Amino acid sequence: MQYLIRGVYVEENTAGKPLLEAIQWIEKVVHPSLEMMEKSVHEKKITGGVVAGVREGIMIMDASSHEEVGAFLRSLPFWGALKWSVTPLQSFKSAVDQDKVAFEQARKMM
Repeated sequence: MQYLIRGVYVEENTAGKPLLEAIQWIEKVVHPSLEMMEKSVHEKKITGGVVAGVREGIMIMDASSHEEVGAFLRSLPFWGALKWSVTPLQSFKSAVDQDKVAFEQARKMM
């Protein structure tokens, strides 16, 4: 099953902090998370990237369960620093198959 995942950075994580502290937090939390995600891209578990010019990332993940998605997101060091939305995706083929069944049922009712 595929999932569309969107992560939006919560600005409070670095807002108002001294520059050095903010940089250290990014180096210790954000960069390792992005590196883990890049590794997952190479392993073909996810595809996606960051939105140009925005502190947001979007990916599509192949996973066998909702729990697998949750475990992956929780494994990222910046898991708690982003607001996540996860949307299960239905395949194009299954949508066409559903329409065919619905149309067949509708024709029987005419």
